[in-house]
Amino acid sequence: MDIRQALLNEPQREQGGKLAVERFEYQAAWGLSRILQLYKSGADFGIAFEFHDDVLELDSMSSPTKVTFFQVKTQKTGTWTLSSISASSGTKGKKTAVKPGEPPPDKKLSFAAKMYDNYKRFPDHTERLVFVTNQMCSDLVAGHGETKFEAAAAAKVESFRKRLKEQDPEFQDEHSKLFHFCCSTMNLASFSDTIMGAVQKFVIEQTGMTETSTYAFGLMLLEECRQRERMDVDFSSFSAMSESFVTRKLIDDRLEDFKRRRKEAVEWSEIAPSITNIVRRRDIGAAWRLYVNDRRSRYGPGPQRFRKAVKDVAAKHIAGARDLLTEVDAALPEVRELADMWDKTATDDYIRAVILYEFHDV
Repeated sequence: MDIRQALLNEPQREQGGKLAVERFEYQAAWGLSRILQLYKSGADFGIAFEFHDDVLELDSMSSPTKVTFFQVKTQKTGTWTLSSISASSGTKGKKTAVKPGEPPPDKKLSFAAKMYDNYKRFPDHTERLVFVTNQMCSDLVAGHGETKFEAAAAAKVESFRKRLKEQDPEFQDEHSKLFHFCCSTMNLASFSDTIMGAVQKFVIEQTGMTETSTYAFGLMLLEECRQRERMDVDFSSFSAMSESFVTRKLIDDRLEDFKRRRKEAVEWSEIAPSITNIVRRRDIGAAWRLYVNDRRSRYGPGPQRFRKAVKDVAAKHIAGARDLLTEVDAALPEVRELADMWDKTATDDYIRAVILYEFHDV
């Protein structure tokens, strides 16, 4: 069966409910770092979040043949071992108290057993099962990057296999070669700064632009990942399901939009001559520069709605029939009512700059 059809037909093992905020953010940041890595490699790819696993990677969106599953787990201190990853309780050393007379609780699948379940459901297409975390594994000597579980001492690997067989009789010794460990370079306390720095460097490499506004592009990309963590997947078709993936084409489109917006930015020098009062020109010009910086740093549906609403108001009042500032001032009260969507403390000159910019941004 084609892997696309398999992903559509196979029910997800679990939905997981709400993620802990800390893990939720880290997972999106790590997924974005993986996206940047794949993009720079020149490879085609599709990355999905919270779809069959924490992060799912296809080797192509147009004709996928392989899938890699990433289980992302974080902990503030300590190291991992093959034993803790395959412990049937699902967490290191955690035991559930049982009251006298009550039956013993069902054992939870370990992290490794859940990962193996993905292989069982997609045996013809699974390339790797990767455990991603912010802490090292004491059984593996390698540093950051992916390391095979089978690189551990033979006794450790054999114990790992034994625990998996106890949890799932279908597990075979040869299946341990599917498992990889990835210690991320992102520290739990500072991963946000790390990924934003990586995105800024990526944008500079891809576009040659070095403005501080590259930070805004990073926020936008991170939000793309966050949205896909929350997205309900449409299983009606692979085309619909693809909307929940971050793809090479999506990154291409975002980069092109980023470059276009910089090239097509409205210049104050084009507007200033229309304002004859030198004091008004000075004050609105200063506000204009503030708005341009703010505009470059805000992405998402809220800012888009605000800009669209301002354009609609400006179009009603600016017709070239009167002095430009007279028409802008006529639009001012209506745009002031929209200010809560952007900055409710904005001055009148700032609002005037907003009106002028959005009217001329065609």
